[in-house]
Amino acid sequence: LFDTVTGLAAFPTRWTPGEGFPAVEAWVHEAFNRSGGGGRIYTQGYTHREAGARHNIVSGEPMDRRGVVLVGAHFDSISETPATYAPGANDNATGVAAMIEACRVLNRVPLRKGLVFVAFSGEEQDLQGSTACAEIARRQGWPIELMINLDMLGHHPARPEAPLYIEYDQGNAVAANDAPARRYGELAARLAATFTTLHTEHTDIWDSDYMPFEAQGYPCIGFYDGGAEAPEYHSTADVPEALDLDRLEQATRLLVATLAAVAGLGG
Repeated sequence: LFDTVTGLAAFPTRWTPGEGFPAVEAWVHEAFNRSGGGGRIYTQGYTHREAGARHNIVSGEPMDRRGVVLVGAHFDSISETPATYAPGANDNATGVAAMIEACRVLNRVPLRKGLVFVAFSGEEQDLQGSTACAEIARRQGWPIELMINLDMLGHHPARPEAPLYIEYDQGNAVAANDAPARRYGELAARLAATFTTLHTEHTDIWDSDYMPFEAQGYPCIGFYDGGAEAPEYHSTADVPEALDLDRLEQATRLLVATLAAVAGLGG
């Protein structure tokens, strides 16, 4: 986990409109390769309003006929000086690290459903990468049974008992996906109590990469550490040294447990 976080934070900036952003895309693609996730890893192109051609990175087979659980995390960053320095360690190298680690851990585990992992670009510019991905998913008919979004998982809270928020859809654009989203969110909370040391609370989904998928009708939940209230948020102080790596590890355990439960062990 720490290697992924520090590898991403080593880029001076991961600002999607930046000239150096294609190198960040290539790094994430190779990180999926290094994870041993196997299967198909590819770039999914779209047109970013400010940057032109940009890409999400996809690992897995989105058209798996058994149905899929999609995990998403954005790999771009922002700060007061986004063009020159935006380390983005918690927001959101931690989410990407958890996603890649879950891909590695579950690589050779037999499951009854497929897993698809997507690293989104353009989140900090109105969710452009995830919006493009959700539109492609709906147009192509990806059989997504659940979308899990990871956005900030390693904030170091002032209180050790501060919760990890397990978000689930509670209204928003489509009403029909609320009930399954709640069931999945409540399942994740039970798994957190069983397999982690985390305190958890529920809240609605808001302002991250699950929103375009919810608008397309897919059930959505998210894991979030409350880091948007931290002084490091969207700043040059969002560096790896400020993270709580134990909480990141526990959040990753929760992700793996949730994926194993929803995708079904023993496929």
